[in-house]
Amino acid sequence: MQAAQVAAIVGVRVRSRPAQRAVSAVSGRAVRLRGGLRTSSPAQRAVSAVSGRASSCIVKRMVLDAIALRKRYRRGDAEVTAVAGVSLALEAGTFAAVVGPSGCGKSTLLHLCGGMDRPTAGEVRLGGRPLAALDDDALTRLRREQVGFVFQFFNLLPTLTVAENVALPLLLAGRSPSAALARAGEWAERVGVSHRLDHAPAQLSGGEAQRVAVARAVAHDPILLVADEPTGNLDSGNGARILDLLREVNRRCGTALLLATHDAAVAAAADRTVEMRDGRIVRSASRAGAGDAGPRPEPAAAGSEP
Repeated sequence: MQAAQVAAIVGVRVRSRPAQRAVSAVSGRAVRLRGGLRTSSPAQRAVSAVSGRASSCIVKRMVLDAIALRKRYRRGDAEVTAVAGVSLALEAGTFAAVVGPSGCGKSTLLHLCGGMDRPTAGEVRLGGRPLAALDDDALTRLRREQVGFVFQFFNLLPTLTVAENVALPLLLAGRSPSAALARAGEWAERVGVSHRLDHAPAQLSGGEAQRVAVARAVAHDPILLVADEPTGNLDSGNGARILDLLREVNRRCGTALLLATHDAAVAAAADRTVEMRDGRIVRSASRAGAGDAGPRPEPAAAGSEP
């Protein structure tokens, strides 16, 4: 397995050879753990405790505060503005759906809010911490500890079992092998794939693979869960089950959920729907009783950019 591939999946930026070797070593340790859950009765007993552990989840009142974000990049000789002056705030336990046509800036906005990319201008605060003040290594640690990512195409590592895929980010964060595997078993039970712990991703259905991806994203109790088209590669039945699972994590743990989607039914389940066009928020609507702070007023300068 390539260290760079592992790094891309679990949200770790690896640039130096020593760092690459470290990631490879952790990956190798995960492989050597294969079969550990077959005989680990403590891990099996821990499964039943998950439902009562909501109090252990990280809950912060203001989770995400994105202010006047802009992101520009070059495409050949042209400069493209992917996000143009977007502001958004999310409190703990809030579910916000970002909608809009392909190319409107949804994925770019999610990457900026989750710390996967840095804005050209503007500010992102996660749990009150300004991300601009963090160097790349500190940003990687914060992202690994406080953000979970779910992608449209699952992004499970093909040479690892279900248990190892879920446990790997915990191992990279310094958890012991026994603790990481126990936690993987807990979340596999929670999402309904405990019977697949020793299976490879190729042996899973699409719905099962995405449930494993959700377990991997939330096993470390993030304060923010970023989901980019998580139901886009699933049939309607599996899509509805994944949405129910994400909503359960959002409600039980107080995890703020920021989700991009083309699906009107998914967007309708959110507390707040944010519509984007050409890199801007053009409409924002909340359901009655929704608790997030919503989009902030944009500075006047935001309108000056095409």
